[in-house]
Amino acid sequence: MRGWPCRSGEAVILLSPDALNVGAMMHANEIFSDETTTKRLIDEQVPDLAGLPVKKLETSGTDNALYRVGAEHVMRLPRRPEAVPLLAKEIAWLPHFGGLPLEVPVVCYTCRASRVFAHDFAVFKWINGEPAAIEAVGNVEQAARDLGGFLKDLHRVITAGAPAAGSGNHNRGVALGELNEKTYRSIEILEDEIDAAAANALWLDACHNPFQGPGSWLHGDLKADNMLTRNGRLCAVLDWGLCAVGDPAADFAAAWSFVAPEARDAFREAAGADDAQWRRAKGWALYGAVIALSYYRGGKNEPLCRQCRQTLKRLGLVRAGG
Repeated sequence: MRGWPCRSGEAVILLSPDALNVGAMMHANEIFSDETTTKRLIDEQVPDLAGLPVKKLETSGTDNALYRVGAEHVMRLPRRPEAVPLLAKEIAWLPHFGGLPLEVPVVCYTCRASRVFAHDFAVFKWINGEPAAIEAVGNVEQAARDLGGFLKDLHRVITAGAPAAGSGNHNRGVALGELNEKTYRSIEILEDEIDAAAANALWLDACHNPFQGPGSWLHGDLKADNMLTRNGRLCAVLDWGLCAVGDPAADFAAAWSFVAPEARDAFREAAGADDAQWRRAKGWALYGAVIALSYYRGGKNEPLCRQCRQTLKRLGLVRAGG
């Protein structure tokens, strides 16, 4: 059974090297790590795990590299400088989400930068499960309700002292109007794939329903490979690097990025999204898809690009024949 780190951010899809295009650098400032580095870090900072087998896991994630350590742990190392504070934030705040109805990652060892690896990192408990692709979900309506109920509870978690949405979480949950320039530019780049006029109109409608606050906790990156199923049932939500306090509609975007179209109404009911939130959620789904696709297409991360194209198709924005 494929698995997930109980506090690893990226879903372990275990794709073939050809499917993932392993070897292509996703970022110019990529931080190098490999299995040899991981073994040295274990010897240096986690001697309890010394001698266990180490295997690099291929994922669609863009921020962290994952290494399976034995049967019960996974090490997560930032793969670009921008991911370093995101990982530190997860380590600090994940304990606040332990009472939610789906599992979240659990930190086992917090490790510090050294000469072996110049950034802080962590080791997490391994969660058994399957990435929540459609074929791994036994009942799509049940999955929709489970995720919606999870979000309703997450949005009620106390926010005192929590980080606000902004540059520290890639702006997930900020006022949509702050993202106009990036969104319109990304739509323009993708004119060869999507109906740019329809995309611009959808974005404008979302911005005409501004978030009034107060903010709530949000995950910020709900997609199939950031969730797990077990025995066909949604069981865990991973990769909390973009969590912050802001507009909960950013999470409701999962209605187009993850939830099966026929189960969308069930998701909305379980999540308790009102009309304004729902319209902003469509904007958030558009934003996440065009920002990622415009950057990663062309071989940098084909699995992620396929997810983005699926979201855009569900939004009705893909050109005929696309």
